[in-house]
Amino acid sequence: MISCHNHYLGSPDFIRLTFHLITYLAIPLHVFGFYCIICKTPNHMRSIKWLLLNLHTWCILLDITISFLGIPYILYPAIAGYGLGPIESPGLFFYLGVTFIAGVSTSIFVVFENRYYILFGESTFWKHIRKYGIAISYILVPLYFLPPQLFIPEQEKAREIAWDMLQCIPELPKNNRPLFVIAVELPLIAATIGVGALIPTIECGTFLLLNCYNLIYTSSSGISRHTVKMQHRLVLALIIQSSITFILFLIPISMIILFVYFRYQNQIFNNLIFVSLAIHGIASTLIMVFVHSPYRDFAFSPIYWFTKKPPIVRVLPSVLLSRNIETQRETSNVRIGI
Repeated sequence: MISCHNHYLGSPDFIRLTFHLITYLAIPLHVFGFYCIICKTPNHMRSIKWLLLNLHTWCILLDITISFLGIPYILYPAIAGYGLGPIESPGLFFYLGVTFIAGVSTSIFVVFENRYYILFGESTFWKHIRKYGIAISYILVPLYFLPPQLFIPEQEKAREIAWDMLQCIPELPKNNRPLFVIAVELPLIAATIGVGALIPTIECGTFLLLNCYNLIYTSSSGISRHTVKMQHRLVLALIIQSSITFILFLIPISMIILFVYFRYQNQIFNNLIFVSLAIHGIASTLIMVFVHSPYRDFAFSPIYWFTKKPPIVRVLPSVLLSRNIETQRETSNVRIGI
């Protein structure tokens, strides 16, 4: 088999260096995000404080798995690749990566559900089943992608099939690690990805629509205008924050499915797909800080402090001040004489 036309963007060195840089940038941002949620969340957001912390934790787990521990170098259209991280266990990190993606999506659903329940759902039938629904959603998170783990093919034969699926051989890692084949047949892994993406999407979409509908038609709900306005801004901020997650998840996953289905090979695109997944944590933290005004004000407080104009203090000369006092005394004496 011939070798591919190699480009640095399609090399293992590019993906390894890029992921290391992403990790160095993400660590201080994630710590700052933790501090904002724990210490700077105001009273009107206290009902979602721990839910935001839960979502932030899932995002960090996903970042650590992809950008530091796993560092996947995948050879689509073959469903196979190498792990360039410090621990050689590509099968485990593939499972953890897709599981944490499901965990992030489910955590977004729980945030939207909490907004709906607190504002509108306490007197509805949902009150009686919400705990079961949330529990089942989190139980499903580690189960979505368990079937491919139970049917990992025998690697020697699977590697032969994987190499045959490639039109050319891309640049390979220099650490002499063997190629790991996740699956040789598309239906099982496609079905698990479809189910794992569809259920959280339906959950998030349902409660997003319920929140939007009830926020628009709240005239008879007894909620004050100030509360509606404040909660409307909060839900809008959550929508913006979650949209970044879906964009950075949905587009790469869709491209992976298309590459495998049409057997399209481009190692540069393969690397960029996982770079977009790796920057999700940074993007999510930045969006969280900027769309929620308490966090944004705290982040920009040093700038506000340096750019704040000092108060203007006028100092009168002592001579002028004494003249003014004498003039006032003379005026008072004249009035007494009159």
